[in-house]
Parts: sequence; C-alpha cells; structure tokens
Amino acid sequence: MSLNPKSGGPATSVPIQCLGTQKMGAEMCFVTSNLSHRYTEKLVNSGVKLYEIKRSHSIFARYFALPLKNFFSSFDRLYHPDILHYHGVWRISCHRVAQYGKKHGIPYVVNPRGDLELYRVNNNKLKKLKKEIAWRLYVRDDLQRAACILVTSQQEADAVISRGVTSPIAIIPNGMDINDFPSSIHHFLPEKRVVLFLSRVNPIKGLDILIDAWNQLPSDTKNNWELHIVGNSDPEGYEEILKQQVQRYGLQQSILFCGPLNGKEKIDKYSSASVFVLPTRNENFGNVVAEAMLCECPVITTKNAPWECIQENNLGWWIDLSVANLVKSLSEAMNASDEERLSLGKKSRQYIINHLSSDSVAKNTYELYEWILSKQNKPLFIHNCD
Repeated sequence: MSLNPKSGGPATSVPIQCLGTQKMGAEMCFVTSNLSHRYTEKLVNSGVKLYEIKRSHSIFARYFALPLKNFFSSFDRLYHPDILHYHGVWRISCHRVAQYGKKHGIPYVVNPRGDLELYRVNNNKLKKLKKEIAWRLYVRDDLQRAACILVTSQQEADAVISRGVTSPIAIIPNGMDINDFPSSIHHFLPEKRVVLFLSRVNPIKGLDILIDAWNQLPSDTKNNWELHIVGNSDPEGYEEILKQQVQRYGLQQSILFCGPLNGKEKIDKYSSASVFVLPTRNENFGNVVAEAMLCECPVITTKNAPWECIQENNLGWWIDLSVANLVKSLSEAMNASDEERLSLGKKSRQYIINHLSSDSVAKNTYELYEWILSKQNKPLFIHNCD
C-alpha cells in the first residue's frame, strides 16, 4: 500500500496500527510502494523493518505488480514472517501477497478497506465488470483462504458476508494517535463561522449533494457562515465540476475551495471550524470524522458511514443522505449557539479518547495475530467462525 497522504485514511491508520502492534511486542515489517515523511521516521525509530518497492516505469509491470513479485522472490532471504497482512482486495498487488502466503503456508489477514462495499463495486459499470472478472479469477479464493478478514465496522462486515465469504471476520475500528493532537484545543473562530468539509474531493464523498443543500439553506441562516472544502481533487478534474456547480448557484462568496492541508495546518482548520460535515455516499470508517471529533468540532455525517455512536451518544448528527436531511441538520447546527456546539465538540473528543485510542486498537490487532497462530482464546471481536 501507499503511505502518500493523498491516498486517503489508510495512509494514516495503517502506520498507526503497525506502530501500536510493534509496541505490543510483535516484530513488524512494513512493505510500501510510497514512503511518507510523516511516518517513515516513526516506523524506523520504533524498530519496524521498512521496505519500499520502487515504482516501475512500465505500465505493464505496475499493473501486474511485477516489482512486488520480484520483491517476494528474494523475501525469504530478508524476512521470515509468521503472518502476512495486506490492505484492499482488487489490485493485483493484493493477490501477490495472498499467492505468497498460499505458496509458503503462511496465514494472511485481509483488510478490504471498503473495497467490497456495494456502492464502490457498482458505481462504475466498466470497473464493476473488471471487479467481477477479478472476483472470479482470484479475489474470491484469496478471501476464502484468508486466516481472517479484518474490517473496521459491522457495516463493512455485512458487505463481506454478502459476497458469500465464510472466513473469520474481526471487527477492529481504526485507531487514532491521540499524541498527534493537542492536549487541549484552542478555538480561533473567525467572524464568519465555518462549516468544514475535509477529505478527498471525490464523487463518493457527496459534495454535489452538500452544495445543493447549501443552496437551499435560508439566507438568514448562512449569511454569517462559509462552507470550506479542503482536500485534493481525486480525480483531478472533479473539483472544477464542483466549482461550476457553485457558480451556477452564485455561491462563490460563501463556498471556498481551500486545497489539501496536512499536519498542524489541518488541525488548526478543524479547530477554527464550528461544524464538520461529511455527506458521504459510502465510508468503511472515515478517519476524518474521528479527527474532527478530537478537535472538538461537532460532526454531521451520513448513515453510509459507521458512526452510529454519534446518534447513540448525542454527539452530533447521523443522517440518511439527502438534500432535505442535510438542510435540516445544517440548519440545526448553524442556528445553535457557539456554547452549544462547543459542548458537543468536547463530548465528541472524550468519546474518541475513551474508545478509539491507538493503544486499544493495537491490543486487539495483537490478540488477533496470537489467535491466528494458536487458535486458542478467540477474542470476542472475531465472528463468522466455529
């Protein structure tokens, strides 16, 4: 997998999981196609063995993951793993890992990372056809022969089961490195309050619906507010399509495209926002929701993301995706007082600290690995097995 921040949440959550599991006592080896300056030093300093597979100039070699195949041909001389653990299911590179495990009798864990969610499978006819071919050729067998499928939510587990996969399933949410965030949040609220979207600018994130909803908000509600859209355009031309939608509505003064932010700038952006919104069409977890909550920013997101805890604990808004529901929840959030929103934000931060710290996720991952090797003392978060 890639550690490039542009690739989305796994570029953060996977290193966090790896670092925590190393700390628990496992000897971790991390193989990546793209190193990240943010995590490279942390991984090396913690004792993780780090290997970068150089990008090939050949499109054929990249498509068929030949550099990874060549890496595995010399892997035995470098490392002797007890368990293999890979992320995603459709790419040939994922299959290369499963092939290596099958050939050498090494149990392997698969993190689908949302790849089996129905929306992602069905939203493009050509890609759907390619995925169905891959499913029949190798993906189904790779998943059926996995020692365990690791998912981040019950929603994702249901997607795996719906494909007829009968391998054991472990539900372990992504962990958050609390130390990456300030111990106390200082809010610098601008004169015009901010509703923040921060994620990849991609059709799956529902920004077109959010812009429709923003257009329908009453003028007296949004007069003193701005919608800030933060993230890299993926695909490249998609942000321009959204800008044209904004121009058609004449909303250029209240909807701002801010580009991608990372590190302290990103945390400052969360901290200066009064509401965070992720109107996603599909999310197997949604790291940005947890990040916003850690920065005491109350969240609006959809039931296409596994954040029912927001509704269950009265932390914000967890809604069915529609323009009408976004208008309603945005109106409620924007018409609340600063004090009311801050109260929701503080409760949200405490929830993440209590339930999604990197230590708790690392502990569960370590227990999963131990169970795979011993088949004793099955943890309670493992299902779909005898």
